[in-house]
Amino acid sequence: MYQDKGQSEKDRQLVDNRKLGYYELALYFAAAKAKEEEFHWENFIDNLSFICDKYATQIKSGNINNV
Repeated sequence: MYQDKGQSEKDRQLVDNRKLGYYELALYFAAAKAKEEEFHWENFIDNLSFICDKYATQIKSGNINNV
């Protein structure tokens, strides 16, 4: 997984020490991807939409374990 070298140890521990829900994971991954692209809100929204669409497609097809 992509790791930001500027990410604080405390933030990393918050993510590592608890199990995130699918929505929280989608937000986290969308933000990380947008940050790679110089964080523009448009990129964040596009990334989040893409992740949610893929997840919804997997649920509809019954392949929830392959997300």
